[in-house]
Amino acid sequence: MVDRIMKKAGEKALETDLARIDPQYLLDDVTEITDVPYLEDGREGHTLDVYLKKDGIGKPVLIDIHGGGFISEDKAMNRLWGHYMAKLGFVVFELNVRLCYPDVTVFDQITDIDAAVRYVLSDLKGYEADKDKLFIAGHSSGGVLAVSECLLSLDEDMRKAFDIPHRDYRYKGVITDCGLMHYYKSSIAYWGMRNMVFPKGYKKDPRYPFLRFESNPAISRLPRTALITNRKDVLKKMTYHFDSVLEKYGVTHRLFDSGSDGHTGIIFKPYTKDNRETLSKIKEYLI
Repeated sequence: MVDRIMKKAGEKALETDLARIDPQYLLDDVTEITDVPYLEDGREGHTLDVYLKKDGIGKPVLIDIHGGGFISEDKAMNRLWGHYMAKLGFVVFELNVRLCYPDVTVFDQITDIDAAVRYVLSDLKGYEADKDKLFIAGHSSGGVLAVSECLLSLDEDMRKAFDIPHRDYRYKGVITDCGLMHYYKSSIAYWGMRNMVFPKGYKKDPRYPFLRFESNPAISRLPRTALITNRKDVLKKMTYHFDSVLEKYGVTHRLFDSGSDGHTGIIFKPYTKDNRETLSKIKEYLI
């Protein structure tokens, strides 16, 4: 019963969040290409949107994954973020994945992202994109998925556990925005969430240990990483927890704790002076 209520609340949240996108801040010089299928199965969860500023110059690729606690939301909630990252000079690919519960798990979402990135990199013609400059970002639960996707390019054992074939690409940098980076913390609430988004018996599943970042040595191989939070982010402590994990493993990283726009602030208001400055600093740091 509680799981169904949470799922319904998540679906309702999407309606509310999409209404928060102020169209006056969409940028005229940014091209949008929407609802591109990366798997030909007719699923909305297997589509992506593209944002880019066409200027004849080769640009870094940014793969971006929306939040929603693994169970809700949609790539459309990151529309403004896509515009402003494109303005900064990225070709932005906003991904949908199948949403968890009742039939989909986080493990399935990770394989969705693998398929999406392979699709993106298979043909970048017309996007003015440089596949050798590949970055990944994720908001909230998307931060977990972004780090997991990056690790798949670094860890052969993880690829074997997920039954994912060899890769010939790696990421140059990672961005976690108000990330759900300590979802495995010990509490009743997060125990309930994990039971919704992971399969029964997940603790014994060989894939799960790779997602417990604080005890996964492969984290030490992450590329340069930027962590975003702010004073009113409800998951701020999780960003600081992940900061300590990266410090423990010697990962080059920087924490950007600025402003007070809340958990989804920079997603819905990337146009404010403070947020634009933060995004510019992140680009300068990563590239």
